[in-house]
Amino acid sequence: MFGFTSNAEHAYSFACTGMKLGSKIFSSRQAANQYMYSICDKYGLRINEVWDDNHDKTYIADGNVRFYIQRAY
Repeated sequence: MFGFTSNAEHAYSFACTGMKLGSKIFSSRQAANQYMYSICDKYGLRINEVWDDNHDKTYIADGNVRFYIQRAY
């Protein structure tokens, strides 16, 4: 018998277009967001727009740099 718990932890993937950064997996959305904001601070980027599609978020920054944080499972 297979069991599934409704309070299972999720993983979140981080990806970026517009600059060379590798994809990463984080154990929480907060950790992925902190990483994204540290990248913004490092390169002087400002988030101008956020597309919220329930579990997937796209952050559009200066210079058409886009960050994608998605719930993996």
